[in-house]
Amino acid sequence: MKQTLKDNDTEASHNEAPRRKRIRMKHNSINWKCPFIFMVAALLSGVSFSALAAGPAFTGLAAKADTAETVFLNPAGMSRMKQPAFYGNPQFIYTESNTEVSVQGQSSKQTIDSDGFIFLPGLYYVRPLNDRWSFGIGPNAASGLGATYNDNWAGRYLVEEWSEVFIGVVPSVSYRVNDALSIGFSLSLNYSLFTLEKAVFNGPGQADGSFVLEADGIGVGANLGFLYEFNPLSRIGIVYRSEVKAEDEGTPDISGLSNARRTLLENAGVLNQEISMDTNIPQSVLAGIFHDFDNGWTMSADILWLDFSEWNIDNITIGDTTISKDSTDYQDIWVTSLGATYALRPDWSLRGGVLYLSSAVEDEDRTLMTRYDAMWAIGGGVEHAFRNKRKVAVDLTYFQFGDGEFAVSNVPVVGSIRGEYETNYGISLGVSTTW
Repeated sequence: MKQTLKDNDTEASHNEAPRRKRIRMKHNSINWKCPFIFMVAALLSGVSFSALAAGPAFTGLAAKADTAETVFLNPAGMSRMKQPAFYGNPQFIYTESNTEVSVQGQSSKQTIDSDGFIFLPGLYYVRPLNDRWSFGIGPNAASGLGATYNDNWAGRYLVEEWSEVFIGVVPSVSYRVNDALSIGFSLSLNYSLFTLEKAVFNGPGQADGSFVLEADGIGVGANLGFLYEFNPLSRIGIVYRSEVKAEDEGTPDISGLSNARRTLLENAGVLNQEISMDTNIPQSVLAGIFHDFDNGWTMSADILWLDFSEWNIDNITIGDTTISKDSTDYQDIWVTSLGATYALRPDWSLRGGVLYLSSAVEDEDRTLMTRYDAMWAIGGGVEHAFRNKRKVAVDLTYFQFGDGEFAVSNVPVVGSIRGEYETNYGISLGVSTTW
């Protein structure tokens, strides 16, 4: 299905010497930005970074239900709110990566360094309607993933910049069946935007053209949550999230073409061709427990299954007569997290947590756009409670994203590219407030 230029071998031979020289001269100039690719139990499960900030290292998700953030994490938990409640949790994220890339037929390697800061807001609201019903609203997804390269790197005919962004809200209701059981329901209203920029090969000795695509769509899904309280100290939660599908549509802007290249694409009807692709947030199941030992210690444990084998991001290739789409094979993701808090005294507590997320793509299936690897995280923080029942917590979490080794063949002009991360981590600082 994947198509590239018919005479890549000839084009490569004409350009091999000067291109190799430019690569050596630009050895450290390539800029790669991976906006906190999880991350995506977050992004990929439709859980936003802010929504996963219940505790350090994404802990206390399904059953803790002690803040308005439960609007999204488990809507059944809103039944525990006895009065209107707000929860705000802005996240400040720093990421750094270092990748070595080798190009077929070249002895030297490119070094790709990147670092950057990301800010993610979050605000949730819960209002009890009566003794049994509660209503809440908050962000469903304000997250994304992607990468940015400069305009002279070896793989520019595949990708220079791409991103997939999800933005949405989740209106929720809960119903308390009895003293132990609560049920919650919410709608996932999502807007998705896919962008892709790449160079277009115009021929030996000619400047590259440009391909820019923006495709967007709207998707709707549903979430169903259950919370069972054995007693005031122990509870379990289960949340099912349906798949959210959207058909992203857009017409690429192709510019800077040579006369010969433009004529070829015009005759093939490619220049004004609308592109549509199915994007989706896969279905998932989240289950967790929470227990207060009544001696200052509490603990939580969560496990998430994500039907990520149904995830879809298309790689779009410009051929001589067509623009084709090619997808990657993904596999289901499992995420586990453990969290604990210890009350030093009634108004001060220590918080900690660990997380592990399995790989979304087999090593041999990774591409430039899908470098997802297994990851782990560890975090800690402090929480202060005020007399008026307000709380402020500060958490710091370290993420290790793996080596993300990949190999891509049939790259226009250069043949094949291989690479892996030498350094690849992130640090998240969260400041949450409850009132």
